[in-house]
Amino acid sequence: MTLARRLFPPLFLLAFASLACGEPAPYLRTAKGKEGGRVLEVAVRTLASPKENGPRVTLLGVSHLGDAAYYEKVQKKLDAADLVLFEGVGFGDDGPPKRDGGGSAVSGIQVSLARSMGLVFQLEAIRYDRPHFRNSDLSTEALLTRLQGGPLKPSKKGPKGKAPEDGLQSREFTKALSGNSFLFDFLGKTLALFGENPKFRALMKLAIMETLGSIEGDVTRLAKSSGPGMEKFMKVLLEDRNTIVFRDLRKVLKKKNPPKSIVVFYGAAHMPDLENRLARKFGFRPAGDEWLAAFGVDPEKAGLSAFELGLVRSMIRMQLRQVYSQSK
Repeated sequence: MTLARRLFPPLFLLAFASLACGEPAPYLRTAKGKEGGRVLEVAVRTLASPKENGPRVTLLGVSHLGDAAYYEKVQKKLDAADLVLFEGVGFGDDGPPKRDGGGSAVSGIQVSLARSMGLVFQLEAIRYDRPHFRNSDLSTEALLTRLQGGPLKPSKKGPKGKAPEDGLQSREFTKALSGNSFLFDFLGKTLALFGENPKFRALMKLAIMETLGSIEGDVTRLAKSSGPGMEKFMKVLLEDRNTIVFRDLRKVLKKKNPPKSIVVFYGAAHMPDLENRLARKFGFRPAGDEWLAAFGVDPEKAGLSAFELGLVRSMIRMQLRQVYSQSK
């Protein structure tokens, strides 16, 4: 097995883990665009309380990579809410920790991947410095503890909701995840080099959309084929972090006068389970969906032929069949 084939599954999962979805209804889909193109869409689903004049909870699934216009629409929805519970391992209530001269400590590989496709990365596009934003996620220490088999504990925040100081082990773990390593630096530069080619950009976006569409967004199926380590990692990323955000959501909903408009701003992978929990525990029911286009591909503009489009789709399906056969 080549180095590229060994590296692609884990890197793909890290970059797109939060796009996964499952029951009760999809939070991710691919749709036909203009001139035979394809568009990746992410759901914004509003749930209504069974109580008269009760709060409405909006599960705003997000793509970590997207067009600038997509994030502008997302930002407007976040700013219009009374309360936003957002994801971010090791974040404070004001968003990503500021490091390296004030810049956000965002994932290098995801930034490189976004730019190679002419897109932007979520943490570069979204403003978190809002008074009604609350981080609802694990600290880096808590995530590392869970990955090592330790107990799941709520994260402690620093003064004024700031991100807590991490220990040396957690800082090294964060460094590895954020792409601050020789390997990720090399991959980032490689992506930047090929990203100058419009056809490469279009093929990359098309491959991502076709992959997610073929597996119905459920990247946990790919995690199983990457070995028990990645499967365990995905379990912690999804299930354990859902437990944390639902604890926070439950506390808010049990208040005498809860906010009227609550947004849970997490990756689409988390939303089906959160929707199920809200339905079981509080009787919430779907009250409407809105689909936002994260990004798309215009084959004609990119110079892609019908043959090339069909070739990409065939290759993706063939690779997925091989992955599934290896995991059985």
